[in-house]
Amino acid sequence: MISLLFSLMACSQLSRAPAAFSAKATKHVVFDIDWTITSEVDASLKGKRIIEVEGKKYFVHDGLEDFIENLLSKKNIKISFFSGGSKSRNHDLLKKIKIEDGRSLEDVAYKILNRDDLTIVEGSKPTDKFVQRYKKDLRKISSDLDNLIMFDDAEHFVLSTAQEEHVLVTGKGFHHFDSFNDAKVATGDYVPRTYAEWSFARKKLYILNGAFENALENSELNDLSFSETIKAQEQYLNLAGGEWNDYSQKMLNKLVQNKTVESAGCIGLMAPFLKI
Repeated sequence: MISLLFSLMACSQLSRAPAAFSAKATKHVVFDIDWTITSEVDASLKGKRIIEVEGKKYFVHDGLEDFIENLLSKKNIKISFFSGGSKSRNHDLLKKIKIEDGRSLEDVAYKILNRDDLTIVEGSKPTDKFVQRYKKDLRKISSDLDNLIMFDDAEHFVLSTAQEEHVLVTGKGFHHFDSFNDAKVATGDYVPRTYAEWSFARKKLYILNGAFENALENSELNDLSFSETIKAQEQYLNLAGGEWNDYSQKMLNKLVQNKTVESAGCIGLMAPFLKI
């Protein structure tokens, strides 16, 4: 039944008219930073994936570098970052995250937009939440929104409902825990309560990487809108639910199968971790 559902959803996408799609058009992939590709952690934590920026420590989410490298391997794709953090924080943080060839995320970025680039919401009050007072205008990355997709944990952080159609909401973020045993003794609203929640959160960027690959192939082979095809992955993966389904497992397996496992490579080293 689940497989049939995915087939029907895919067919519905194939029947939709493309929105100014061109395989040769420049495509923009935009990442939020906080809770999407990194998470602030306790100052006492140490580890290979912990970086310190402006007196705070951040965990770099698993699979980020591989996702970036996969995007860089594609033609006509530009990578940008749009975060409500300060310019100095964002640049320093991205500068410290390196991909395999030694370049940093700052080096490979087309644009890095910051708090100063946010749009103030007219009529908002100082007592309103940050995401109610400020919005991201995706047109500051590119005016061609049909060929733009943003990965963001926040559901309503862009300027309009029309722009929300170009945001893949990655779902609830959790505090970082090296193991589920650590999570079981923790308390708070951002603590995974099941092993499935914890493992899904830890592997989310790997899953999104595989789903992006699948959607991009579908978009190019069937002459479909880039942003609509990528956005559809949000429902397929049930990111709002935050737990595994058949499709998310398939996308993780797709990523692993499409990569050459090399002992010195990132995927090779992470192969045991990628098992559910």
